[in-house]
Formats: sequence, C-alpha cells, structure tokens
Amino acid sequence: MKTILIILVLGLTAVVVGETMANRKPVPPPLLALPENKPVANQEPPQITPPANAPQPISHAPPVSPDAKPDPAVVAVANAIDKLTSPQTSFAERRALWEQLRKAGELDEVIAGLKELAADNPGDASVPTALGEAEIAQIRSVLETGGDKSDIPILALQAGQNFNRALKIDPTNWEAQFDKAATLAHAPPALNKGPEVIQELSSLVTQQETMPVQPEFALTYLLLGQQYQTAGQTDKAIQTWQQGIAKFPLNTTLQKTLAHATAK
Repeated sequence: MKTILIILVLGLTAVVVGETMANRKPVPPPLLALPENKPVANQEPPQITPPANAPQPISHAPPVSPDAKPDPAVVAVANAIDKLTSPQTSFAERRALWEQLRKAGELDEVIAGLKELAADNPGDASVPTALGEAEIAQIRSVLETGGDKSDIPILALQAGQNFNRALKIDPTNWEAQFDKAATLAHAPPALNKGPEVIQELSSLVTQQETMPVQPEFALTYLLLGQQYQTAGQTDKAIQTWQQGIAKFPLNTTLQKTLAHATAK
C-alpha cells in the first residue's frame, strides 16, 4: 500500500491543452468506477436547474438502425458515461453510480470508453476527472478482492495524471482539485506532503466561498481539519471544523469529529 501511495503522489505531473467543451465528440464507450470519497452524511443532493441556454448533454450511445436491436450492455455503458461526465449530475449521484459500476465489475469497459472519449475531447475537463476516478476505483477493487496487484502502479500513475489534466483544462474544477488533494493526503509521512495538502485545501475553501454551496464542500473542511490535526495544529483543526459546521450544521461527520477533538 505504501508503494501505491508513493506512486499516487509522484504521478500527479501531466498536462493537456485542448479544445473547448463545445467541440466534444460523442464516442461509443465501455464502463466506469469509483473514487474513495463518500457523500457527506445528512446532506441532500442539490437541485440544479440549468440555464435556459445551457448546452444539452451529448449522448455517447452508438447509433442504431431502425431494424437493429441495440445491445443493452453497450447502451447501459454509454448512458453511464453520459451521466458521469454531465455537469447536471450531482456529486452524490456520481459517487453512487461509481460504486454501482465497481460492484458490477464494469470498470475495465468504462475506463476503455473514457480513454476514447478523452482522446476525442481534449478540452473537456469532466472526462479526465472521471477517468482518474475510474482508475482509483479500479485500484480499490483490486485491493478489496485480492486481484492482480501488478497493474496498481500504472493505474495510480494514470489517475494522478488525469486529475492534473483536468486541472490544466479547468483550474477551478472542484472535484479534480479535491480528488488530487485527497490523494496527496494519503501519502506516506516520510514524503512530507502535509503542507502541500493544507495549501491545496485552503485554496479550495477560498474558492468554495465564490461558488453556490454544495453539500460535498463539507468534505474540504473535514479533510483540511484532519491535516491540521496531523500537523499538530489542533487549534486550527478545531477552528476549521467549526467553520464547516457553521456552513453545514446537519453534517454529523463534522459534528462527531469536532466533539472527539474537543473532548480530549
């Protein structure tokens, strides 16, 4: 596991310069996977109403002739990729779908489909974000099922590169930023990534102040507080969790974390 985390950290170094989201091309896909972060407890998924002039999601389902019977498996995978790369899909919905696909053993097909989609749409930040999450989900499955671990280093490297690709396209991509910071937060202590994680998460908290509030933003406060606590800065950790609770008063994870810290 230690080797995996080292590679996860060292792998976050790639760039992609691409077209705009409007030039995104549909591509027939395979399947998807899940990242490690779970939805925040007691928070309802936000109801997002897209503006009237918002572009419609592009379908990746392969065209079929009127006389042909579509392959249900292919259509299901295409629909999953549509949902996972759609800005209209909430964080909680995306996580739930990743878990469903992971348990169904469909990660290989999803990763293959996302790679094709990324090649044809280099300016779409949602695709490398999803691809990085799919690869992290595949690592989870290998570790949980005791599968072949020889692919883990490559998957870890590719996941880190994909998060960086997404941020090169869109530096304000919240999900890619959080996933990258969460990956760094699990690096071995010997690598001393704590200060970098604190800086990344502090910047993300500042960014969140300029964005419509989403329930997943509570995760930033939770993880940032944990990093302060690990660094021995308990006062800052408590202050960070208190700030998070002020914005997310129903979040039981933040409440329990703060209660445990102040009870010592």
